[in-house]
Amino acid sequence: MTNYDDRIGITTRRSVLRNISHQLIPLLIGGTLLAGQLPDIATGADDTPGLVQPLSVKRVVSNGRHNAFAAFTKWKRDYWLCFRSGTGHGSTDGDIVVLRSSDTKTWTEVMRQDVQGDDRDPQLLATPKRLFLYTNSRDAGFRVFANHTDDGRHWSKPQPVYKNGFILWKPLAHGGKFYAAAHRPGPNNRRHADLVTSTDGLDWKLASTIRAGQGESETTLHFLDGNRLVGFLRSQVTVGGFLMESAPPYTRWTQRPAGHHLSGQSAYTFAGVTYLISRELRYAPPVPPSTLRVNVASKVSQATMVFTFQDGKLTPYCRLGPLQGNHDSSYATAVQVGNEMLVVYHRSAHEYSGATRLKDAAELFLARVPLKRP
Repeated sequence: MTNYDDRIGITTRRSVLRNISHQLIPLLIGGTLLAGQLPDIATGADDTPGLVQPLSVKRVVSNGRHNAFAAFTKWKRDYWLCFRSGTGHGSTDGDIVVLRSSDTKTWTEVMRQDVQGDDRDPQLLATPKRLFLYTNSRDAGFRVFANHTDDGRHWSKPQPVYKNGFILWKPLAHGGKFYAAAHRPGPNNRRHADLVTSTDGLDWKLASTIRAGQGESETTLHFLDGNRLVGFLRSQVTVGGFLMESAPPYTRWTQRPAGHHLSGQSAYTFAGVTYLISRELRYAPPVPPSTLRVNVASKVSQATMVFTFQDGKLTPYCRLGPLQGNHDSSYATAVQVGNEMLVVYHRSAHEYSGATRLKDAAELFLARVPLKRP
């Protein structure tokens, strides 16, 4: 049985400055923000047989704003969580909030930054000496900004990186180098996802095109078996996503269907098992992953699903729900702690009504999920 507990407090430092302007700002997160009891995870007919249950699920942020699109890591003994906070999913006033905790029970807001326009989809990249924060800002178009800290207290000024019009997604370190996917939003035939690399986390260069002209979106990279690289690609054309695979020097890519919907996905290898965490869409009546999105007329419910990825196949492992109603639930991010993973994800208070709302609420949750034995 999943144990739900809302007893997590969030405090703020009065000295927090709004980055860029360096002026004191009102802090929107303060004291204990949590109230009420979470509903139990659905265990009826809409469940997938054999799923592992989370050990517990707790609210982290719940203040009436749209708090979503998180990044979560452990760096220099502390846990770091950043996310976009705005008045709505589609509003243009999003700021990036950075929280810090020694135990994931009590969180302190250490920075809130407004780079330009709508700041969203923050990404964290932890190295032994430096923590990078990447912000994908939307104003006249998309622009990626990066800043960093070496001590957790002082942050550099955000600076633009890579090309205009791109979103930098899930950067990672491998073999003394940094890798990320950068995708360009727009009409499906003009979209593309690229592999970009860096030696310092700031100067990113194009390495290859992963795929182009077919509705490419968020593409999460993960290294398997040493240097084999897989990209989990979200499609704006089909319900299901794609698995993109490449070997050094990563200039040629092969693709095959993922067999599941992918969006807001993240990938990790914990204790010898590789996991992908993504949005789960359950249609009634069901539709195959190859279905064109424009042809889907079924009613849909949403949750966040933890998959295992083994022998090239995604298998549902643990649902972070409930799978009840069309509530946006995704953009999960995880950290390993012993024989568990801590997963942060968001769930909206509203049901999707056919258009992205400019004013709505979303909460951030932290789930404890047992790891699978290799």
